[in-house]
Amino acid sequence: MWRAGLIAFVMLLVQARAMACGPYSLAFYEYSALYFRAEDGRWEGIDKALVDELARRSGCRFDTRLESRVRIWAQFAAGQLDITTSAMPTQEREHFAEFLPYIRSRQYVLLRPELADALASAAAFSADASRSLLVVRGYVQTPTLQAWVDDLRAHGRVVEAPDQSSAMRAFKAGRADAMILGANSLAAARRNDRAFARFAALSFAPHEHTVGALALSRERVAEADRALLRRTLQEMQRDGSLDAIKRRYLGELAESVGP
Repeated sequence: MWRAGLIAFVMLLVQARAMACGPYSLAFYEYSALYFRAEDGRWEGIDKALVDELARRSGCRFDTRLESRVRIWAQFAAGQLDITTSAMPTQEREHFAEFLPYIRSRQYVLLRPELADALASAAAFSADASRSLLVVRGYVQTPTLQAWVDDLRAHGRVVEAPDQSSAMRAFKAGRADAMILGANSLAAARRNDRAFARFAALSFAPHEHTVGALALSRERVAEADRALLRRTLQEMQRDGSLDAIKRRYLGELAESVGP
């Protein structure tokens, strides 16, 4: 009887481990209200709150870390990372990741006020060969803006920064004539830094939106766990808790809408 009980216990333990969701490696990246270090030194933001709530509701375990956007996608492609947040879906990425959207925004091109009239479109900016654009390395833009960035890069007119904070400092210092910033990040920057209140924000692709999604490795995250996280996120959308998280960090910004 003792042996039978021990065998039953071991079988239950094995079954529980087989059914467990995770632990999965999950990489955040620092970006405005999505993920930032608060004054008390703790990490905060929409992505942090989202992941915490997903873990609480689903029972999934996540081993989190901070990475750059470039390293995140390199690790995904190499099969060294399971999940990341605020990911922009692309055809190439769809091959190795499933995307669960939870936020969208519009992208703006920031210019100094004295340049706004002369460089009011992507075509006008491209026509002035003396002008350069600042971007964050590894970020993907909406299709129209990405094509514009690729063309400028081919002509040596793109200045790259390793992360958003560095990009904003470089833009304020005059390292480039324009930079791309999402609506939510722009609103936060204008609240926190008077310098950004005076920059002109133009929409070169007004009908396109960026999508922020949870990216799950198709190879490394079990299909059943992907389905569990998908259902949990949908539940958060239905009961209003996802909107509550956005309002906590963005206020009532019109651009912060569900997918």
